[in-house]
Amino acid sequence: MLSNKFPLTDQEKLKALVNAGLTPAALAREIEVSYMTIYRWLEKGIRPHPVSSRRIDELFKTHLDLTPVVERARKSLGNPIRVLNNQAIRDRFFLEMTYHSNAIEGSRMTMKETEKALAGKAVPDKEPFEVFEAVNHKNALLEVLARIKPHFRIDESYILKLHEIVMYNFHDKLPGRYRTGHVNLTNTEKALPSAQQVPVRMRAFVQDVNRYGKKPITKIARDHYEFEAIHPFFDGNGRVGRLLMLTQLFSRGYPPALIRLDDRSAYYFALGKGDLGDFKNLIQMVCEAILRGYELLHASPRPRERTDE
Repeated sequence: MLSNKFPLTDQEKLKALVNAGLTPAALAREIEVSYMTIYRWLEKGIRPHPVSSRRIDELFKTHLDLTPVVERARKSLGNPIRVLNNQAIRDRFFLEMTYHSNAIEGSRMTMKETEKALAGKAVPDKEPFEVFEAVNHKNALLEVLARIKPHFRIDESYILKLHEIVMYNFHDKLPGRYRTGHVNLTNTEKALPSAQQVPVRMRAFVQDVNRYGKKPITKIARDHYEFEAIHPFFDGNGRVGRLLMLTQLFSRGYPPALIRLDDRSAYYFALGKGDLGDFKNLIQMVCEAILRGYELLHASPRPRERTDE
């Protein structure tokens, strides 16, 4: 059993992996350390080197069902909106969520350039549309925070409003309106619904999106896939889809899901598996992203441990 504390220590992750069936010898091979090193980590409270710590975290996320861990993170964090009243955390939230969501969609802005744009400063050598994308995303996050409350219900006007903000100043993308023609995707072979089908599919999506059932994280991950499969807009579908996922998570008291640029290939792969009716990868990725969001909002330092040299 995992402890109720959060975040989990490397020792707790290792013990959970052993309980899941990985022997210390197998862990040693996977992490590329000696058996005695694993023993020191497990039994002596020695903290692994950061490189080994990252590998332990990868194994933990690969082999363990992360939904119970996410539930512990939710209880540990408390109300995420209240946490965002801390200005430093709030600024970091805007920056990380904006940079990564836009970068996934191909933005060339660096983290530092995004920070300047969000602060209203000039960003040399960047086109105005690149700055607009960053500012628009921050404004969409502000809209989410202004509207969100416990058990908030997403409706069609809310979705269209988010798109209108994300696509502000991009008039050819029909801000706040569904697409009127066909779009092609490079990361999937699945046919998208026609423009005529989009309003019907979106009405069905809205009727179902606020029903979470007994496994809310699983439902939220599948809702994200469904929205992207409809692809209701000419542009901005990924950004609006991730904002909707954020809305769902915040309305249920969960930390935000931070999907990073480095996760882009795995993210598209997980969405592609959804085309085949397999949502395991996507659910796991959403859980990982929520745990990353927890770290983004969590201000308390972890307890100090002895470290392996």
